[in-house]
Amino acid sequence: MTLKNGDFIKINYTETIDGQLIRATDAEVAKEKGIFDEEMEYGPRTIVIGAGQLVKGFEEDFIGKEIGYSGQIEVPPEQAYGVHDPEKTQSVTANKFKDEKPHVGMRVSAEGKTGTVTRIIGRKVTVDFNHPLADKTAVFDYQILEQIEDETEKLKSMIKTFARADLEARIVDRDAEIVVPWEISYYKEWFMIRRGLADMILQTLGLNEVRFVEKHTGQKVTAEMISPPGKEPAQPEAEAAQETEEAPEGSS
Repeated sequence: MTLKNGDFIKINYTETIDGQLIRATDAEVAKEKGIFDEEMEYGPRTIVIGAGQLVKGFEEDFIGKEIGYSGQIEVPPEQAYGVHDPEKTQSVTANKFKDEKPHVGMRVSAEGKTGTVTRIIGRKVTVDFNHPLADKTAVFDYQILEQIEDETEKLKSMIKTFARADLEARIVDRDAEIVVPWEISYYKEWFMIRRGLADMILQTLGLNEVRFVEKHTGQKVTAEMISPPGKEPAQPEAEAAQETEEAPEGSS
């Protein structure tokens, strides 16, 4: 049976840009190539085909393939990280940077956009809001390991992938019930993550509703309990936001 949009699959892959490996799901490969990051979680990635977790050209290559397939695909800029758009480059004055002195290569944010300082002349700072890999062709080597069929496993894999947390979850009468520790409410990003996760579950699994149930244990709150979810590879395929006239407010 060939794969289609909406299917849940597990894959291993590497990504190479300009002949240099920049990402690998296998920890041993990452160590061998000198790109291992202790904060990253390694192992096969669960992908919902069509959910936009990977660059478009790579994700679309899964369609029509079968479990066990392995191969390579070269994705042009238009289907990877985009073509560099001069309109997404902004010039601001250095005094707009409130947190620290700007320097070339510094990552900054403004109204939901993230950019890179590319040039400083006097008090003028140029910030490029294009993706750092714009204009680059990406090469992916990958293997499709398995397809997830069980709905509860699909639900848990979506929570792990999009919320980056292992939470209790089950499906009851076409409703998803997700148990979360009450301490997670201290994490300011949780409310945005929760909304996006619920929307994704409803759209992908076709359930009636999603319920988040708080779990109280009486355990004392610690810094570890309210820290952000573990580090994951960025989602580079998302389009940059429209250019804003507001200046960057500091590094991200």
